Amino acid sequence: MNESPLPIEREQWSLANQRYLNGELRRLRLILQRRVLWLRRQWRRDQLQNYQSLVISDARADLLLRGEERQAEARFYAEDAEAVAVSRAIAETEEDLARQARAFAEAGEPPSIDALVELFSLTQFERSVLLLCFATELDPNCERLYAYVQDDLTQNYATPRLALALFGGEGDAALNARDSFLPTAPLRGFRLVTLGQGAQHAATLSARPLRLEERIADYLSGVNQLDERLADTLRPVARAPVAPSQVELIGRVAERLRAGVTDGVWPALNITGERGVGKSAAARSLCERLGLQLYSVNFARVPAAGAELQEAFQVLRREAVMLQFGIYLDATEADAGVEAARKAFVDDALARLDALVVVGSRERWTAEREMLSMQIPKPDTGARRAMWLESLETASETLDGEVEDLIQQFDFGPSNIRRAVESARARARLRAGEGDEAKLTAADLWRACREQAGGQLSELAQRIQPCYTWDDIVLPAELHSLLREIAAQVSNRPKVYESWGFGAKLNRGRGISALFAGSSGTGKTMAAEVLANHLDLDLYRIDLSSVVSKYIGETEKNLRRVFDAAEQSGAILFFDEADALFGKRSEVKDSHDRYANIEINYLLQRMEEYRGMAILATNMKSQMDQAFMRRLRFNVDFPIPDASHRRSIWQKVFPKQADVSKLDYDFLARLEITGGNIRNIAVNAAFLAASEGEPIQMHHILRATRQEYNKIDKLILASEFGDYYAQVK
Repeated sequence: MNESPLPIEREQWSLANQRYLNGELRRLRLILQRRVLWLRRQWRRDQLQNYQSLVISDARADLLLRGEERQAEARFYAEDAEAVAVSRAIAETEEDLARQARAFAEAGEPPSIDALVELFSLTQFERSVLLLCFATELDPNCERLYAYVQDDLTQNYATPRLALALFGGEGDAALNARDSFLPTAPLRGFRLVTLGQGAQHAATLSARPLRLEERIADYLSGVNQLDERLADTLRPVARAPVAPSQVELIGRVAERLRAGVTDGVWPALNITGERGVGKSAAARSLCERLGLQLYSVNFARVPAAGAELQEAFQVLRREAVMLQFGIYLDATEADAGVEAARKAFVDDALARLDALVVVGSRERWTAEREMLSMQIPKPDTGARRAMWLESLETASETLDGEVEDLIQQFDFGPSNIRRAVESARARARLRAGEGDEAKLTAADLWRACREQAGGQLSELAQRIQPCYTWDDIVLPAELHSLLREIAAQVSNRPKVYESWGFGAKLNRGRGISALFAGSSGTGKTMAAEVLANHLDLDLYRIDLSSVVSKYIGETEKNLRRVFDAAEQSGAILFFDEADALFGKRSEVKDSHDRYANIEINYLLQRMEEYRGMAILATNMKSQMDQAFMRRLRFNVDFPIPDASHRRSIWQKVFPKQADVSKLDYDFLARLEITGGNIRNIAVNAAFLAASEGEPIQMHHILRATRQEYNKIDKLILASEFGDYYAQVK
């Protein structure tokens, strides 16, 4: 019944299983036949048997008053010649079934009904109930037999009363059999069967229809697949590499879990650690050692509270037994106070499920159920290197050098590493032609890592697609060199931190932080784009004015979400409008100043710890306290461009395809504006020229300049515009 290779061929097992079930059906028919003989003897005493729907006869009343005469029925089966012959046929059928069961045992795979009995520790009576319900799937004529034996044409289905009459026995056996229909007993507790509503006897428990779950009918027929009701709720946890340092610990925890199983109930496991450290990978590795699959719960598909949720838990409890899997519940956000509904589901799962439940959380999870605890620390460089090489497998020899760059740039855990490698291989296959070898390259891996890391951050920040290069930006030589130095520090982190060993002496402070200060339009954002383009990294803009909150603690919470989401990607974070948070706050005059200092210190601390690069941008550097500025590694001042730099900006702002042969660059260089203003003027002039069907000329530039000057409240002076003053005025 499992998906692993079987000692016998699946086709052979299926045929043998069908023969075995047909044998069970023959046995059931014989039991029904013997019961019919007994009932007919009782009914012959009633002269009005054919009119029972119209009248209750005296004989019928006497029969009802006597109730089930188990001893008399047993004597009838032993003395009546026809009943004795049927009993002999039942015994022969049971002997044949026993021979078939021994053949299954020798082949190493039991028939489906016996496998189900073993999985749920069912009694012989409960086994018979399942077969009684399943018989109508094998032979629809059984429905009419059930109606006949129950002396009610509307009851053409199995009922608890019919099961007890056929298989319940007497005395203690009968009492135990009745207990099998309790909601907590395996038949209903694991939702193997359900009690429906009968047409005329809905209020009578013993007469309600016993329905076999479709999933159980499929299992008995030889199909063992996840119940379709859980198809959207459960997802198999893919195998991912685990840190070598965790292998021994996983083995010890697996042994403790195996030893802790009591009456089929597993102890629960709580794996703690930050998001992305590999909690689900460790859980998957542990389940492999226990011979279990592992499924994670998709909380977005969990039903709301009520009957639907109750049914989901019953089905989940049953499926964990039938498919032999553990359940992984990612409560990393729930124990951070983000999702109350997720926390409630985790607590319910721990209370209701017998299966191995693994809860992944940041901190220890408290629950009434016994829980083992296992902490997963953040993987260090060596652990991430081992996991990368394990995932790359055969490609590791050719990509070993590039792995160091990936390790330093992307703070990936096992699952992210696995997905990145899979995505890179898919990219390589798409690039390769038909019949060509799909050779994985470092560029494939780098691009896959960027795609893997950017998902969460996109919800919290604005992604900027870098379009500028070193050739586009115009800055003083010393400033240009400083930006190159920043880029070099990002690129050379593997050599400095790992090859030269500086990482061992820098537990914190590895982050590359910079302050970009200057008036609006002087090139701060453009410089960030140049760095991102050069380093082949993602660039995200975070508007600090929207992050800062007047409520105490909310600003730190917002910043934490940004940095936590960015941690894996190593993207360049560009914090714009830093003036919203920074100012001269070192002197505490009131509570607002004190909390503002706390917020600033938190931001600077996270920037120092951040593995990537973080940039603060401000238009008012003078308002920033020197104590805060000293904690930033680089301080870059973007000046208003002088005439020579403005000329270069004007020459570079127009694409090569644009006809700008008639522009007067000597005059344009005299306009005392920033690069941002120049770009706006160039674009607006281009649209003016396009609407008139002309190349870009000076009169277009002058009209666009007048619009830009009006926008920024700058006066148009004759001394600045000279011969063009009349046109622009």
